[in-house]
Amino acid sequence: MHHRRRFARSIALAVGAILIGTLASCSSSDDQPSPSAETIDYSFAGYSAQIPADPQRVVVIDSRTSLEFALLADYPIVALDYDESSHLASKVPADAGHLGGNLSKEDVLSYNPDLILISVGWYESYKSQNLTFEDIAPVLVIQDGSSPDKETESLGGPLGFMGEQLALLGKTDAASAAQARYEAALATARDDVGSVAQTKTIAFVSLIEDKFFVFNTPNNLTVDVASSLGYTILSNDAITAAQSAAIGGYSAEFGWENADVLADADVVVAQNLDSWPGNPAWDRVPAVAAGNVAPLDYDDKVGFALTYTDFLNKLADTTRNLQ
Repeated sequence: MHHRRRFARSIALAVGAILIGTLASCSSSDDQPSPSAETIDYSFAGYSAQIPADPQRVVVIDSRTSLEFALLADYPIVALDYDESSHLASKVPADAGHLGGNLSKEDVLSYNPDLILISVGWYESYKSQNLTFEDIAPVLVIQDGSSPDKETESLGGPLGFMGEQLALLGKTDAASAAQARYEAALATARDDVGSVAQTKTIAFVSLIEDKFFVFNTPNNLTVDVASSLGYTILSNDAITAAQSAAIGGYSAEFGWENADVLADADVVVAQNLDSWPGNPAWDRVPAVAAGNVAPLDYDDKVGFALTYTDFLNKLADTTRNLQ
């Protein structure tokens, strides 16, 4: 019986190998990346790879951090996963393929990439499912800076991570230009609504049916933008205690019986605002009752200078319309 199982598994592996080989051989020669002798020995925050210095066919496996990084690096994207409602969608090449759900190696291989980009979160998630891509092409794992460790905390969050990772690829100018555009937008927003923001306290939450999470750590993109605009970020003893008890200390979890932890917020920015069923305790939060609530888009939660600028513009609009 055991011999039969091993034999069946061997057959399955052989068929899989033949399928991958067939997909590769069926691709037209026009789609084959031109080999480059120049490579970069990339190593950052525990992830290393030897990658082409001038990739010709880049596949991007997640829709936020690594997509933005590929755009900032001006990589030639041939396929990616993205949401058409994302602020990044308009920057995606019109002829790029769209990776759907239930990603497989065959999906990625069909585009003949010479470089694959993926965020660290998705990389580890797929790895836990025994789905890796290094046997197809070099994999560049992108870190978003929201959870720095002792070795990277000096970089100062997402913008520092953006600059460091682009610099390792010889793209310091791209990082500087992206940051300069964000800082120019920030200066304009401060002139416009900074005097209002400086008088307000803001809370960032994620809404779930029977609970909510409060985010206020400084490496959070939305917190960083709001602080830079002049807002005070909501914090109190209850939030601090809940964060200390949480794994990683990234967010504070509460049941709706504790909705009063939001009482001192003048503004609340909430993820899942349009999709959750609601709760009477939420309606009694002073900022909510006053109408000072704004949605937090999924694509604005993590990212680099492009996402910083997109969220900044939305937050400036929210500030302009406070009741």
